[in-house]
Amino acid sequence: MLSNLKGEIILDAGCGNGWLSICASEKGFKVYSVDIGENEVKESSFIFKKGNFDIALTRTSLLDLPFNDSSFDSVICIFVLEHIRDIKGALLEIRRVLKNHGRLIFAVPNGLTYGYFYDKIVYRFVPIEIVQSRSFKKTFSLTNREMEVLNLDRKETSMHHQQLTLPRVCRLLDGHGFKVINIVNCRFLSPFVRSFLALIGREPLSTFEEFDNRLADLIPLNLASEWVITCEK
Repeated sequence: MLSNLKGEIILDAGCGNGWLSICASEKGFKVYSVDIGENEVKESSFIFKKGNFDIALTRTSLLDLPFNDSSFDSVICIFVLEHIRDIKGALLEIRRVLKNHGRLIFAVPNGLTYGYFYDKIVYRFVPIEIVQSRSFKKTFSLTNREMEVLNLDRKETSMHHQQLTLPRVCRLLDGHGFKVINIVNCRFLSPFVRSFLALIGREPLSTFEEFDNRLADLIPLNLASEWVITCEK
């Protein structure tokens, strides 16, 4: 994913706990990170300071980015757009802050497979608070005390507002000034397994996820659970 980044100045739009911002920073990119979630910003801010990472962090909406026009060489937006009601407004704002020929690299779930499963099955039978709490990942190995101080046992709800299909994604991009460069399958079965394991309090199976990533490369695009899409302004 990071290999597709262009230029030096990067925006992580919807950074969550900041894991991808850190990866980009370690690769030498100048990274700016934004997220609308109070807990997500609290968590990523703590992690950035703890690791002494030089990453500018702002709490804001993708519909109102506090940056000048043509500020960034690339924007990364990983599993964020499906959570935004006004996806057209978000794409217009991302395009505004991108330089000419700048790149947008984003990941979204397949609304016909995992997206449907996530919203219509998981949330139908399990209270959303339980899903959010058990889906929390200690990516940076925070201590229990750090999690308690940051109040990270309480995660904000994040239902999908968009069930995206490839034709719709392509229409949205084309209609908002983006040219698709590449679409790759991200995963196939592992999101379903990961969701189930999270609900019973178990960790993901790394061996299975590695196999699933290889399997995703072999299946048609429409069957994937998630896609990574690279496009250009």
